[in-house]
Amino acid sequence: MSLIIASAFAALGLFAWSGGESSKAVAASDSYTIKFGNVISAGDTQNQGYELFADLVAERSDGRITVQIYPDSQLGGEREMIEATQFGDIEMTAPSVGVLANFDKSLQVFDFPFIFEDAETAYKVLDSELGDELLAGLEKSGLIALGWGENGFRNLAMVDETVKTPADMQGVKLRTMQVPMHLAYWKSIGAAPTPMPFPEVFTSLQQGVVDGVENPYELLFSARFTEPAHYLTETRHIYDPEVILISKTFFESRSAEDQQIIRDAAKEAIAKIRSLKTNISDEIRAKIEAAGGTVTDLSDEERRQWIESAIPFYQQNASKVDTEKLKAILEAAGNTTFLEVIQ
Repeated sequence: MSLIIASAFAALGLFAWSGGESSKAVAASDSYTIKFGNVISAGDTQNQGYELFADLVAERSDGRITVQIYPDSQLGGEREMIEATQFGDIEMTAPSVGVLANFDKSLQVFDFPFIFEDAETAYKVLDSELGDELLAGLEKSGLIALGWGENGFRNLAMVDETVKTPADMQGVKLRTMQVPMHLAYWKSIGAAPTPMPFPEVFTSLQQGVVDGVENPYELLFSARFTEPAHYLTETRHIYDPEVILISKTFFESRSAEDQQIIRDAAKEAIAKIRSLKTNISDEIRAKIEAAGGTVTDLSDEERRQWIESAIPFYQQNASKVDTEKLKAILEAAGNTTFLEVIQ
């Protein structure tokens, strides 16, 4: 009898994982499922990349590893899914860096406005040793980052009228994420930022709970926010990288072979997402305008006003984050305007 019990416990040690500490990696011959949740609409470029990730993992593991993608907030909002990944209730998620900064404050440096002029500059910074260093800090929160995904540049979408300058934001109830630096910036220019979970935004726009919302074009369109909020302005105020996360306990319980399969597939998925994002803003703008929306570009003078509006924010808030990392990012991005402000 004791031999049978001992054998049973040995089998459990090899094949079971409950989200707690694991003392032994799962054998490379085992089959298992990875639940991957996100808030992005199913057809968006991110989920096209995540579907590629699932296909590559299945192919390279000879079908042993199944990745199930749960888009459209099926498993909760971003914060809920980060916590679920920490605790092992789900295995993977890909939140905005703004929400993730609540779990690792060093990431707050990406919540400062107007850091990057274009995506290519952002990629250069994110793919550097500095970007790797920032991702590594997540391990102490029970999360392993597989790489920098991408949501894109955030823009404004308003219900009643077009916004062109920071002065137009006085008293505007703007839906934002629950991100301290985002809230602080909008308050600094006189807006009334109103954080709420992503699934509540559409109804809030319809019912006048908020006057507008800020997100990348693709997400604004796919989530149908541009139906009630059809006056868009290309402010590009925040570049919003997403981070592809996997539970640290889960990942470290996998074999070295499986870990490499997952890492390699994530890298290829990120490359696909970036490729798909190249022309997506122009494509989505055309769809928004065809549906009756308006998209307004800023003049050089209007954009200068937006950038200048952020100078007091940098002066007041640079000391509240890892200032040296913020300086390093600004320097790597070639952003002398704000670098000079906080030197």
